[in-house]
Amino acid sequence: MYFRRQELTPDIMVGIIGAGISGLTLAYHLQENNIPYLLLEEKDITGGYIKTEIRDDFILDIGPNSILADEEITNFFKTLNIDNELIEASPNSKDRFIYKAGKYQVLPDSPPRLLKSNFFSFKTKISILSEFFKKTANIEDETLAHFITRRFNKEVTDYVLNPFVTGIYAGNPEKLLVKLTFPILYDLENKYGSVLKGMIKSGGSDRRKSFNFKKGMATLPKAIAEKLKNLQVNTKVEKVEYQKGQFRVSVISNGQKVFYDFSQLVIATPAFAASSIVENISPEVAQALSQVEYPPMALVHTVYSKDNVNGELNGFGGLNPKIENKFASGSIWTSSVFPNRVPTDKILLTSFVGGSQYLDQYKGDDQQIGESITQDFQKDLKIEGKPVMQKVHRWEKAIPQYDKNLQTAYSAIEKLQIGGLYFCAGWYKGISLSDCIKNAKQLAKNISTLKDIHS
Repeated sequence: MYFRRQELTPDIMVGIIGAGISGLTLAYHLQENNIPYLLLEEKDITGGYIKTEIRDDFILDIGPNSILADEEITNFFKTLNIDNELIEASPNSKDRFIYKAGKYQVLPDSPPRLLKSNFFSFKTKISILSEFFKKTANIEDETLAHFITRRFNKEVTDYVLNPFVTGIYAGNPEKLLVKLTFPILYDLENKYGSVLKGMIKSGGSDRRKSFNFKKGMATLPKAIAEKLKNLQVNTKVEKVEYQKGQFRVSVISNGQKVFYDFSQLVIATPAFAASSIVENISPEVAQALSQVEYPPMALVHTVYSKDNVNGELNGFGGLNPKIENKFASGSIWTSSVFPNRVPTDKILLTSFVGGSQYLDQYKGDDQQIGESITQDFQKDLKIEGKPVMQKVHRWEKAIPQYDKNLQTAYSAIEKLQIGGLYFCAGWYKGISLSDCIKNAKQLAKNISTLKDIHS
């Protein structure tokens, strides 16, 4: 091994650590804006948590299973020339099912369906309608569970909030903060006096559609990576220091120790990895980032022959409220959402085991997890026989929790007096793929403005 220092910039040179969707997107937009950059990735592949495995004619996404996209995101796909690879979720997958009273029931998605449905008790229906007239409150560090129970009632918290938060964050609504997790709810209450009133007056949220790609979600990071001119994989960051307005980054690449100097540095890694990267820059930030919780999660892909299925699985999937004491937090009925995932004579179900509320279930071995999932399918979905294929994939650190620990990390970052250091990742102000893409694009725009200032 020998040592080499590489000079990269006189004025603006951006170093990006981490080639997940955030780092890739940032690099792409910097490149489009003619901003010099270098994207460093420790592994030999890009995409971070976005992974797809193709085996035996089965397309298995073992990270995100889809992306909610508006016009801005779909236009981004067009610039990548992958819009022809897009698959929109099937119309019959619009219904979400919640396990309640021993069976999966459709969650009402409109006022008329709510009033006609037996999903909620009469008392809860009245409580939902009365939300229009409840007083506002500004509660510091209010959790999602407290907010929804206060604005609606506990049944809504138990049977709507809990399963959806578990599905999105693998988290516990008793710990997640409403201002961080769903700030729009907080804003609607404070601006309009009511969440429901705010949704009506603001016209609701922008219409977004759920998409995947013909060959799985990994199509997206692959397409971005192929367009990048300055991407370096198999490069492990050893140390980062801040000296005289420059970030000195030492890495191991191809058996060599290399030093890079950057005027701007973007950390685009999970919080636990970012912690060690910034240790020499800010021990306080490093300590705060090390405390951000990432509960483990297992994704279980189960394939059956359609002959084993009694009835139709028409819907996005089934979510299990914690109060129902089910084994898994829920399942996506994947072949109902995106039919091309498996051959037409098969079905694919993607289940989620673990997260902060299901840690004990995660501790079982793969066989135990698979058998428990199969038993639940037999009982709840009336699927007979054994699966054609079943595969368990584990994420030891799955999804960042938007709780008090993350808020502490935000506060520590805001106190930093170091210009040119940025964070851009799923834990930083937007967990969804769309959030990551948009935040990275905005950061590229901000850095481009710096170039104009220097010009």
